[in-house]
Amino acid sequence: MDEKKRRLLTNRKPPADAAASAGSATAMKPKPMTKWSIMWRLGATAIALVILTCGQFLNTNDFFPLGSLTQYATAKDLDGEVNSTCIEAQFPGEDEPRRLGFNTATVGIERGDIESQLDRVIAHPELLQTLADSYERLHPDEPKPETMILCRNVTQLENGQSVGEPEHKILATWEVQ
Repeated sequence: MDEKKRRLLTNRKPPADAAASAGSATAMKPKPMTKWSIMWRLGATAIALVILTCGQFLNTNDFFPLGSLTQYATAKDLDGEVNSTCIEAQFPGEDEPRRLGFNTATVGIERGDIESQLDRVIAHPELLQTLADSYERLHPDEPKPETMILCRNVTQLENGQSVGEPEHKILATWEVQ
């Protein structure tokens, strides 16, 4: 066996005369794993499987990357629609709401974190106050938003291609306090 491969496969040091021992029947064998190393590997695997199973039954992404895998389980309808959640803010002196980046640098949270709780945020729009507070904290030199708007852009598909302009739907609004 090539010396480099042998070193990668074993944790023993090569004998003083590697050429002499390579042909002998007493060539060095890899050291077996200890019971402790086997147990912690099995334990870590078991914990990961339990988390993955709980994520499947609870249909949640809170355990990402071991959460629900339903996003990968079904194919999208090529003649369906694509929904994209967005956040907008109305600022003083501006006629139209301004679209904000949905990320931790802009509003302190990622889009997926809101999408996983979308029904809850729509039912309780006061939760948008947290996004306004985060925006103010992250952008102290910018004006304070007056209104936070949770919205969704719906793009229609035809044979997997977008057709027409996306439809803009307002899901929830909140007057910033």
